[in-house]
Amino acid sequence: MDFSVKTMVVGPVGTNCYILKDNNSSEGMIIDPGDNTEGILAYIKANDIDVKLIALTHGHFDHIGAVEELRQSLAVPVAVHEADADMITDGRKNLSAFMGTIVETEPADIILRDGDCISFGKCSLRVISTPGHTRGGICLHGGGALFSGDTLFAGSIGRTDFPEGSLEEIIKSIQTRLAKVEDMVKVFPGHGSASNMGIERESNPYM
Repeated sequence: MDFSVKTMVVGPVGTNCYILKDNNSSEGMIIDPGDNTEGILAYIKANDIDVKLIALTHGHFDHIGAVEELRQSLAVPVAVHEADADMITDGRKNLSAFMGTIVETEPADIILRDGDCISFGKCSLRVISTPGHTRGGICLHGGGALFSGDTLFAGSIGRTDFPEGSLEEIIKSIQTRLAKVEDMVKVFPGHGSASNMGIERESNPYM
């Protein structure tokens, strides 16, 4: 891969937060910081990472819990797909209001759409719109990796029984939007263990 990936399992439902660092520079980015601001900042400092961006695969509370503290501490922009932009600012829409602690952020700085690219150092990740878990769920593909959020898991898929979820849509997203991702690409999901596209294409019943 073109970058290193640190996986930090954070929050009450074990969300995978990913911290990326370009192999040829100090620049990096954070994907889905759901919790544990102090731990994330400590890792960034210890590894001398110049964070350029916080990217969200979707707007549910367990993927955004540390966003606002990190945005303020690091002075970096936050990016989310246009269809989930309203979720991160609304505790009811991101489901945190039903979990006892409301999680809300300021509006995103960058609105993502299908086909957009986000970059750090010499690395670039392409946005693949994959609705189904949420309307604005995305995967980020590039550098030999696919950050699949709660769309594709090792051997399974994300839940579709939340508001605005759709089993039909998530299966369509996986079988059409991710169909061209090469077998050797490593899959980093929003929860659970990593995999690769070859394994998922061969054994995941939803593919």
